[in-house]
Order: sequence, then C-alpha cells, then structure tokens
Amino acid sequence: MSEIQFVQSEKDFDTYLSLNKYLVAYFTASWCGPCQAIKPVVDALYNDSRFQAIEVVKIDIDTQQALASKYQITSVPTFLFMENGKIVDTMRGAGKQVVEHFATLQQKAGNDAQPRRGNGTKNEESSASEPAYSDELKEFIPKGYSVLNDLVFPGDFVSLNTLPLSKSSRVKDVFNLKEFTTAIVSDADSQMLLYVPLTHISKIYSILIKYKKIDTASDNDNLDADDLEESQKPNLLKLWGNKSNILSFDDADGQSGLHEENLDIQEGWNEVKVKYVRFQNIQNLNIFIDGEDSDYHTMIEKIAIIGVGGEEKDQNISEKLAGEPHE
Repeated sequence: MSEIQFVQSEKDFDTYLSLNKYLVAYFTASWCGPCQAIKPVVDALYNDSRFQAIEVVKIDIDTQQALASKYQITSVPTFLFMENGKIVDTMRGAGKQVVEHFATLQQKAGNDAQPRRGNGTKNEESSASEPAYSDELKEFIPKGYSVLNDLVFPGDFVSLNTLPLSKSSRVKDVFNLKEFTTAIVSDADSQMLLYVPLTHISKIYSILIKYKKIDTASDNDNLDADDLEESQKPNLLKLWGNKSNILSFDDADGQSGLHEENLDIQEGWNEVKVKYVRFQNIQNLNIFIDGEDSDYHTMIEKIAIIGVGGEEKDQNISEKLAGEPHE
C-alpha cells in the first residue's frame, strides 16, 4: 500500500499543485484524535483504483503554519479538493462522507486518468509481437499503455549487490524481454538495488516481476547448487522516481519509497500497480528489492515496466551509448 506523503514546504506544495490537476490537500496534526480516526479511511481511498487520477498530500498544521494560514485552516482534519490549483470543494471533520467528496472530484477528472501514448517514442515504434514475453504480458497491459522496457537506457544503468545467475548474462538483461535469459540474484545478502534510467520522460502504471524457482545449477552459473538451495522469492519492493543517482542501501532501508509494497509473489508474472499520479514525468527509477531471509539470495527472472512513454529526454544518447556501460 502506498503511503500519503507529507508536504515539506510551500515550494513542495506548489510542485504538487503544478504536477497534479486533481489534488486533495489533507490538513492534519499529530495531536488530533479525529485525524487518527479518519486516517484508515483516507489511506484506503488513496490506494483505491477508482481514484487513481487524484493525488493526496498531508499538511501538518504545526510544521506548515504558513500553508495553514494561507488556506485559512481553523480546524483539523480539513480536506481541500483542488482542480488546477483552485479549491472546488471543502470538507471539515472526520465524517465518512469524505468518500462522497472523493467521488465528486473523480467525476470531474473524467477520462483524465486514461493515459494517451506519446508521439514518436521508441517503444511505440516497436512491434508488440517482438518480445519473447509478449503473450505472457498481454493480460497486464491495459488499453492505452505499453511495455516501456525498450526505453531503459543501458549506458547509465547501475546495480548494487546484484548478480546475473548466468555468467554469460548481465544484470541489465532482467529488462530484456526479447530473449529468454536467466534470472538475477542478490549477492552478499537478500537485498538488491537497481538504478534504471529512461530515454523518455514516462508515466508509470505498474511494475511486473516474474519469478521462477531455479533448483539446478550449471557450470556457467554464479551460484552453485547449495546457493540455489538458499534462494528465495522477493517479499518487499520499494520504488523512487527521479533521484540523481542510485540510493545507498542505508537510504533505501531507512526511507519510505514513493511506492512501497509487501509482495505475495507466485511463480510467473506478478503485478505491482503504483499510484499513477505519483509516477508521472519519470526519468529514472530506483528499485529496491528484498527477501524474507536476510541470509538467502533473492531471485527475480524478469522485470517489466508498464506505462506511457512521452517526450524524449534532452541527452546525446548516441554519444553515451559509445561509452562503456555500468553494472
């Protein structure tokens, strides 16, 4: 379940307003009993697929007094329902009619939550029948979305504590859906970190993780039979967007992700839907993966990114591709 983020400053709130046509500003306080009572309801609404077009942010009136004064907040909780930066509805108190207010704003959103494909992106030009995994992925790709793996820029890809299972593969091959290649595994412990740059500014709808238990080791594998015996499925995924570089494991462990989810992984493809309004204008992703047992190797066969590719980033791709790729 995604967590609603706290606004850190007036500038931070202005950024939320500029990036989200439909926004709920949820004014609250740590000492407010009704705020704590309504919290599970608001959290559930935020993660409800019916309201994917609506972003929600918390504003603590004690730490953000200027914002509380600007919007004349005299009691908490107070909900401001906003469209294009303007208040279109207000609710004060912890009544469960907050559901009705969310529904009213969603009606205004109409079809805005339905993405449209960008023009001339690399992934639009690719044939949907090309990737080896295309038939398996069809059920996970809603109308208007596509697989964005062709937009992963290998030149700036970085991975930490991660090995390809096969010595003849690379970690970045986890995003190569045109070939059936082997899995990636965590190395010294259960955690993996991937920094995934994209060639186009994209909107992310979901992350797909494919898992398959592998029991048999070959001479060309980085793990032997005993290591494979101590391998496991992932049980935690954290995502961050638009970081300047790869996070450290301490930061990934200690920070809440822009999306964070405990996984119930089955063999085959597993879908992790993200809060769509959180993952617009994405230029790169930090992907943190962990398993239940810290002493075991966590294993993943493939990762697919589903979304909409937009404008190409301003960078000299051909020049970068000429350089030596990172792992």
